[in-house]
Amino acid sequence: MIAALADRGKRPVVIMVPSSLHEKWPRDFAVFKERVIKRAGDTSLRAEPVASALDFFRLIDSEAKSRPRIIFLKHGAFHVQNIDQWVRLALIKRAISGMHLGEKRSALPRFAAGLLRTKSSYNDPELFAKLLRIPNRDWRHVINDHYKDRQLTETPVPEAIQKVLDSSDIDVAGLRDCLRDLPARESVSIDERLERARHAINDALRTMWPSTLAKVRFRSPLLILDEAHHLKNPATRLASLFVTDDAREDAGTITGALEGSFERMMFLTATPFQLGHHELLNVIGRFRGVAWKTLSQGTKQEFETELASLGTTLDRAQHRAAELDKRWSSLRPEDVAGPNDGEPSVEDWWRDTASNPSTRPERIQIVMRAFEQARNAMKEAEAPLRKWVIRHVRDPVLPNTSVPRRSRQVGRAISLSPDGSGGLPVGDEALLPFLLAARAQAIVVREGLRAGRATFAEGLASSYEAFLETRRGEPVHEDEEEAAKTFASDKFVSRYVEKLAAALPDEAAYAQHPKIAPLVTRVLDLWRHREKVVVFCHYRETGRAIVRHLSAAMEKQLWSDAAQKFELKYADVRKAVIDFGARFDTDGGMRQPLDDELTRRLALYAELNDEEREQVHDVVRRFVRTPLFVARYFDIRARSGKETLQVAFDTRDLSGVALGEKIDGFLKFIARRCSPRERHDYLDALVRMQPGIRGETQRDIDDDLSQMKSINVMPNIRLANGLVKQETRQRLMLAFNTPFFPEVLVASSVLAEGVDLHLSCRHVIHHDLSWNPSTLEQRTGRVDRIGAIAETVAKPIEVFLPYVGGTQDEKQFRVVMDRERWFQVLMGADYRTDESFTEKAAERIPLPMAAAKALAFDLSVRSACDGPKHEESPTGAKQAT
Repeated sequence: MIAALADRGKRPVVIMVPSSLHEKWPRDFAVFKERVIKRAGDTSLRAEPVASALDFFRLIDSEAKSRPRIIFLKHGAFHVQNIDQWVRLALIKRAISGMHLGEKRSALPRFAAGLLRTKSSYNDPELFAKLLRIPNRDWRHVINDHYKDRQLTETPVPEAIQKVLDSSDIDVAGLRDCLRDLPARESVSIDERLERARHAINDALRTMWPSTLAKVRFRSPLLILDEAHHLKNPATRLASLFVTDDAREDAGTITGALEGSFERMMFLTATPFQLGHHELLNVIGRFRGVAWKTLSQGTKQEFETELASLGTTLDRAQHRAAELDKRWSSLRPEDVAGPNDGEPSVEDWWRDTASNPSTRPERIQIVMRAFEQARNAMKEAEAPLRKWVIRHVRDPVLPNTSVPRRSRQVGRAISLSPDGSGGLPVGDEALLPFLLAARAQAIVVREGLRAGRATFAEGLASSYEAFLETRRGEPVHEDEEEAAKTFASDKFVSRYVEKLAAALPDEAAYAQHPKIAPLVTRVLDLWRHREKVVVFCHYRETGRAIVRHLSAAMEKQLWSDAAQKFELKYADVRKAVIDFGARFDTDGGMRQPLDDELTRRLALYAELNDEEREQVHDVVRRFVRTPLFVARYFDIRARSGKETLQVAFDTRDLSGVALGEKIDGFLKFIARRCSPRERHDYLDALVRMQPGIRGETQRDIDDDLSQMKSINVMPNIRLANGLVKQETRQRLMLAFNTPFFPEVLVASSVLAEGVDLHLSCRHVIHHDLSWNPSTLEQRTGRVDRIGAIAETVAKPIEVFLPYVGGTQDEKQFRVVMDRERWFQVLMGADYRTDESFTEKAAERIPLPMAAAKALAFDLSVRSACDGPKHEESPTGAKQAT
């Protein structure tokens, strides 16, 4: 923002973002602008999202006074497929120039709408006829005169496009042939001919697009590129924009289109050390594209020399780290055993060994020497790396407290009354399927690399429903990027898997799955204590199963608790609770007390207009009258009135926050922390939620629920996976961040990046683990953000990592926890998932936390006013490269 305001030429700052964040960045900036910018001259700062290179060029061509100071540009904006109808029409005009078409020339405008696929928007042949006759630079005025209700603010054909059309750097011979083949009148083959012409237009565009990008000339004070790990491969379209590669010119792609356009460049990524060190160097290497002539210090040659030196240093560091990893793998449990062969404590063993390594056996001394060499090499690389990488690691305690920021609950800790430590037990009724899975898995391990990954065992550990999807060894319905190389066909494996399927309990008992049952119990307990929770799972079938089993259990729990609380028969309590909810209707006894209370609380917020106030009344009224709210917050035996309402508003959740405080916090948030657009989005999301007013469950209301195949779903439980439209996911996310429904969000990894779920939730359950530790960190990061509810209530974020003991689930837990310790040491580690590899990895001695901390790069930047530095977590939150 400072760069945009300080630039005298009013040149725009460009922020490049992935398509998944193209709405979030402008929305967050609008809030920042409204709430933070106070100086009158700065409030006029305008930002605009841009989805295509053409729109970007149009803004660059516009006058400085009408140009936005910040442009949010999509990563894929420069793809040729984003070229619109006006440039295509200009290309057609260029192709027919000088052609003798006779009456076909006058017929062309009639086919133009079909040729350009604009029949639903611009379809007047008279307009196309005019445009084909006049200079392209005059098109905007003609189009605006023709369509008064859709005014173009920028020139339809950007200057860079026009330069190419005016030059000889374009081959339109194929397009000319297709246009010559168009009929003068309607024809039975017109659709086929138009399709051929469209293909010819696309071919011509692909040949002219590199020349177009090469002719673009602009200068910006700053580029910010989010999710910069996408630059790790120089051959990708995005990475090639910043550096010219002459070797690729003949491939029909332009490189270096943005080279020299930016005076400063900043790259953002949350996962710099998930990259291999060569990939990290590739990302840093994109700085070659900066406008070197504008820099007061440093030259491109000096940068190249420094980058090469950094590469050599990182090579040495990673070689030493890999050597340590190899030596560490030689350690066995007996090497770290406690006194008298007691239970090994890796941390204690490490402390004793590091203080006096010479007393240890030679094999352990070799490990210790490898550690010292790795630590020295990492520290040697840290100094030059600090110049290019700033890495923020969130403090492990909550601000101004000694409360841990996160509390990790592993294995059977998800149970309400865990019996000991370790994984979740497998009951007798489920023992046979898991034994058969172990037998089949042993065969897969014996087969080695060829066998790949035993997804059937992972599916069984997730849910019975997921197993039925994975048993065939075919691609499964999952939303995470990590590909599952399933087991190769083997008659012995197949035989065991078929026996396993036959040994599954009846479908009615699927809810008693060893991991599903304690999950449902834990979520119900959090719900009964008025807490929100997000559950992440890998398999779509598991997500649907959790929603189904949880809904059934919650409905049963709701009426059972209500019957006990209000001392009513189970058959009578439903009517009594629903009748109390009806008191909030127009003529009900609770309507006026609620309206009065909300009016009193809303009086503090002049920022809200009358319509928004009415929406707040409607939203709160619709939610507090639902059985799910009534049964937990009200005494239905009490008389209607202010006192009864106040008791409900004073009811506190597990975090110690009262319902009234939650509503006050929500009102303050939408009034004073949201921009008008964001406020509208929040209220709209809540208005569109279906709270089940009469106590009924919901079905097929939205595309997340339509997956449930006519299964009734409780209205406070929602599903967000890859089959749910982006619009619906956005609405669910907004509603989840309020005190209202949904209260339980079951999500796949489509919600693990670029979304905020932290305003009303501090409980996250990783029902399915991942082989990649950064995946778990990204998921947890959805509720661990600046301004999280955990900071407000000064209570830790509860992170549950359940796993089924003695199964593939426990193996995955051990492997990912080990990888988490090595996450900052082995850059770009190959997270293999084949059985032969993970079987050995699960037996490794965990790297002690102290050792991991000593090896990790410290790339933080701290000021003198910062507090004491606490121990860093093994994986970080958000970093800037």
